[in-house]
Amino acid sequence: MHSVPAAPSILRRSRARRGGKRVRFAQVTVYYFARRQGFTCVPSAGGSSLGMAPRHHRARRYSLSQFAHLRQVSHRQHLRQHLRREKLRARRRELTQNGTVPSAEAAGLTLADVSDDDLDVGQVEVGDYFYLQPLPTKRRRALLRASGVRRIDAEERQELRALRLSREQCGCHCRLTCEPRTCACSQAGIQCQ
Repeated sequence: MHSVPAAPSILRRSRARRGGKRVRFAQVTVYYFARRQGFTCVPSAGGSSLGMAPRHHRARRYSLSQFAHLRQVSHRQHLRQHLRREKLRARRRELTQNGTVPSAEAAGLTLADVSDDDLDVGQVEVGDYFYLQPLPTKRRRALLRASGVRRIDAEERQELRALRLSREQCGCHCRLTCEPRTCACSQAGIQCQ
């Protein structure tokens, strides 16, 4: 019997051909957009959504090391603001006996009353901490106003609420077999869920 040599694998050839080639990036281009009311996303709770203008108003190029440094500085500032808000909430809670008795002193406290010395920024690793966090409705509205949005469309709030409610109910109520006359999926033209 003659043994037939196995044909070389296509996968092995493509790997060998690639050799040591790698994609390398030399710079990062960052595009800056004006903030607008969103209309394209659904925040997990209340209010209007955040969006951006259809076209950027500025672009900047950075080397990889410059961009990494800028990002670290930005993340540290966000972390510092977050810790400052948390410290303010804690102080207000202390002054109001854990939120049960209103206090004029607690109501008068602002973020300016929390100094950098009160923050434990060094205790938190910025890379481990930083991720996009949901913003409360009041902060989203404040960001929109600070960005020059004069009129916030109030109808979006009702539309977003309706969307959140509709997403709570997914699929149909069919059991074992599909009943096309009463099946919401079938009526919507999709396969029964």
